[in-house]
Amino acid sequence: MSPKRSASKSKRSKYFKIATEEAFAIPEQMEAQRQLVASTQEYDPDLFLWRIQTDPSGPVHNKLIDLYEMRMKEMDKYGVDMHLLALTSTGVQMMAPDRAAAVAEVGNDRLAEAIKRHPDRFCGLATIPVQDPARAAKEAERAITKLKLNGIMINSHTNGEYLSERKYWPIPEAIEGLDATLYIHPRSPIPLMAKAFHRSPRARHLGLRG
Repeated sequence: MSPKRSASKSKRSKYFKIATEEAFAIPEQMEAQRQLVASTQEYDPDLFLWRIQTDPSGPVHNKLIDLYEMRMKEMDKYGVDMHLLALTSTGVQMMAPDRAAAVAEVGNDRLAEAIKRHPDRFCGLATIPVQDPARAAKEAERAITKLKLNGIMINSHTNGEYLSERKYWPIPEAIEGLDATLYIHPRSPIPLMAKAFHRSPRARHLGLRG
C-alpha cells in the first residue's frame, strides 16, 4: 500500500495544490539512455543531464523511478495534493525509432496504471515517439482514447528538427483531432543554435557556452 495523506496535511492549506511538470522515469527508459550516454563521445547537454539521471547512486535516479512510496511522502511533506506526471526529458526522443515507440508505450501504460491506482494524487501527459510521426500519432490516439491520459508532452526538437517540419505535421494534426492538450517542454538547443550563442559577444559577456 502506498502512504496515505496525513490528517495534518489537510489542515495546512484550504487550496488544492497541483504540481505540474513532475518528472518520472521507468527502468526501460533509464537503460536506453544509459547506453546512449556510454556510446556518445561528443559533449551533449541533454546527455550530460542523463549521465546524472541514470546513475543509481546519484541524487535523482531513485526519485525518478519511485512513483509511489518516496514520491507520495514528499508530496505530503510539502502539502502537494496532486502531481501532473510526464516521462522525464527528453522522453524517448533521443532513441532509435523502434526503441522509442516501445519505451513510450510501456511508459504510458505505467503512467495510466499509477493514475488508476491513485486518481486523487496523479494525472499525466503521454510520451510519443516523435521521430516516427505515424507511430507517434497512433500512440497519441491510444494514450488519449484508451489510457485516458490528460494530454501529450513533446520535448522541443527531435534530432535537431522541430514540429514545424512538414514531415511532423501529422502529429499536431492528430493531437488537434483528439482535442487533446499538447505541452512542448523545453530542452537544450540544437548544436547549430548553441554554436550561435557561443559565438555571440553578448553570450560570452553573460558567460554562456554552446
